[in-house]
Amino acid sequence: MQNRIILSIPGESNNMTEEIRGQGESYAITIQYKNNLPLVCVGIIDAGSNKKIVVDAHLDFASSKTIIPTYIANEMNLSFAGSDETATGAGIIYIPYYEVSIEIFGKIYDNVHVGCLDLPEQTPAKALVGRDILDNYRICLDGIKKEIRVC
Repeated sequence: MQNRIILSIPGESNNMTEEIRGQGESYAITIQYKNNLPLVCVGIIDAGSNKKIVVDAHLDFASSKTIIPTYIANEMNLSFAGSDETATGAGIIYIPYYEVSIEIFGKIYDNVHVGCLDLPEQTPAKALVGRDILDNYRICLDGIKKEIRVC
């Protein structure tokens, strides 16, 4: 027997469906593309104050770390966790890291060190979800159906 539940998650505009297949078996989440792109809502939570900011994020399978914009680190007064030299498509840059909790796909990941880097204003994504989070899932991008399936 299969149940289909439509979840209402802040910022998701009811575009997320969760499938549960029996007890102890697998479940999957299907998220519709936004603006014709594989964007997901991500909650960035400051562990000290529990303040949360929700942004649209692009799933970046080439990034080892999740990246948030500078204004969030400043607005939330996040705890600095260090910096590191990072290779990007544009060359080598230094990225500061901050410790946060990340809420994504209905789960919360605590003590995540996220990089802080501003994406171009023209992009609808304000953050990037990297493999530090994505490696916990099996993800399929279905460009034909314009949906993301997360298992």
